[in-house]
Formats: sequence, C-alpha cells, structure tokens
Amino acid sequence: MPKTKESPLPKFVVRLPDNLREKVEIAADAADTSMNTIFVRALRQFLDKQARQDLLLDALARAAGEKTDAAGN
Repeated sequence: MPKTKESPLPKFVVRLPDNLREKVEIAADAADTSMNTIFVRALRQFLDKQARQDLLLDALARAAGEKTDAAGN
C-alpha cells in the first residue's frame, strides 16, 4: 500500500490482553518512546531470531547430512 500524506502507513489493529498492554505501556514509558515503537522493535527481534534459527537449523541439517554421507563411504 503506498504511503500518502494523510496516512503514512497502513494501520494494523491488534487485540491484547490487559496485562500485556500494561506491560508494553510501561516499557514504552521507561524507554521514553511510543507503544508502537516497542511493538515494531519486538517484532523485528522476533523475526530476526527466527531467521537466525532457520539458518542454524539448515547448517546443522547440512552438517549432519555430510557426516552421514562421509560415514557411508
């Protein structure tokens, strides 16, 4: 969706349990930033972690395959 002057980014509504919303609000206040920034940072960290985990699992699978191939020769 293209950015416009009226709406710089599309909105994404998320329903949160009350206790989680309160924790995010406290974290945002402590970091002197917005709740949105806290969400964006958390999502980026999660996605980066998932990508790193996938890379590690792929490397382990390749290494295990190479070990199996070498043992079979």
